[in-house]
Amino acid sequence: MVAARANWKGYLKFGEISCPVALDTVARASERISFHTRNCDTGHRVRREFIDPVTEEPVEREDQIKGFEIGENRYVEVEADEIANAVPESKKLLAVSAFVPCSEIDTVFFDKPYYLAPSGKIADDAFAVIRDALRASKVGALAHAVLFRRYRALMVRAHGLGLVAPTLNFDYEVRSVTEAFDGIPKLKT
Repeated sequence: MVAARANWKGYLKFGEISCPVALDTVARASERISFHTRNCDTGHRVRREFIDPVTEEPVEREDQIKGFEIGENRYVEVEADEIANAVPESKKLLAVSAFVPCSEIDTVFFDKPYYLAPSGKIADDAFAVIRDALRASKVGALAHAVLFRRYRALMVRAHGLGLVAPTLNFDYEVRSVTEAFDGIPKLKT
């Protein structure tokens, strides 16, 4: 069995303690079944095209631009280089900003889980100290980093011999529980 290659390498930093770590996905995308769309008459794979809904003509990639809708048929257009310049710089650092008791962690905010392991033998001792301190204190560490070109929050917790660090959805991304369950009758006691 070949060891998985880390998706991200950097440092986990708790105050003055830092430890080289590697982040790897929990779920294997390669195990998922994926389907290709095919022409049932010829058996050939088909491709997707972007079609202008008014002219009904295909729009080539070089003639496309990203836009954010601000009103009906009103857009703020953004060039590819503007998007590239807006990507935050990665310092390869998982910076811990707070600790949260594990009993108070609301999993509704969890997005994608990652395993966090020491990166290199020199990191083993520092990593074990961090893991064991989180486990003994029964807390998770709220950390922030630039992962895969996006600013993310993660909840780092002890898990087996390593750490698990799911990315977190931000408040504005999670629907309110009131909205989700509006209209459900209350229990009669």
